[in-house]
Amino acid sequence: MDKQVYLLYAETQVHAGSGFEIGVVDLPIQRERTTGFPIIQGVKGALRAFFRNTQQDNLESEIFGDEIVQDNTKKTIPGKVAFSEAKILLFPVRSQEKLFIWVTCPLVLSRFLNVAGEKEALEEIVKLQLEEDRAIALDGSSRIYIEEISLNARNDVCLEKFREVLSRISTCAPIQSLQTKMSKDVAIVSDTMFCDIVKTMTEVIPRIRINEVTKTVEEGALWYEEYLPQDTVMYFVARVTAYGDQGLLRNLCKKIDGKIVNVGGKETIGKGMMWVKCFGGDEDEKSGT
Repeated sequence: MDKQVYLLYAETQVHAGSGFEIGVVDLPIQRERTTGFPIIQGVKGALRAFFRNTQQDNLESEIFGDEIVQDNTKKTIPGKVAFSEAKILLFPVRSQEKLFIWVTCPLVLSRFLNVAGEKEALEEIVKLQLEEDRAIALDGSSRIYIEEISLNARNDVCLEKFREVLSRISTCAPIQSLQTKMSKDVAIVSDTMFCDIVKTMTEVIPRIRINEVTKTVEEGALWYEEYLPQDTVMYFVARVTAYGDQGLLRNLCKKIDGKIVNVGGKETIGKGMMWVKCFGGDEDEKSGT
């Protein structure tokens, strides 16, 4: 294999910030320019930090390359594995009947299935035609409730191959009950509906700074931060560069599969904890045998 797809499951809310902006939300999350879908651009740095904190071998520099130094006399070695940004796959939303469900859309699924090499499931998804007021409920429900939105559900679509892929995606959840829930409580909405959902249903949290002497809020010390909700599922791709070999991908998978990595900012207040799961490949490939 020359690439490996990884899933990220949010144990806590995630803030991969795009910088300070003037608006309702002072610190928004990173998004694609064209679609507005959430992304995380700092995956490589997060994984490098994980390796640095947990590993005792030379894999860090071999996989990620030397860090940039200001000493022009020292040559830096490039990394042998390239990492993509993390892209959204499943977005959790409140649902009055099931506490919460995950939503996704044909565009998001097509991107993922294409990069994951799931051709049969991809063929099923690209054939979907969804109206704005319709969705596909994988559990067979006749209606789907997304917060205050009620959508008619279609059950006339054959998604046998995609259901098989979804059952494998669900293994990224850290506990069995969540895996079981994810294998059925997923709704596919239209691309434009999904765009609206990920723009309006993220978590916006007010933050304040307390004066240590007066124990009151300091003047002007109120701001709003945007977060991806807990239980969000994203994915990224690791590829071997011209300098590396497939053995590095196997070693990388062994080191991070099933581990928690801190992604994005606000680490000291418990944000950004994400489970990493290798998607695809057999156990021999992952173990390197």
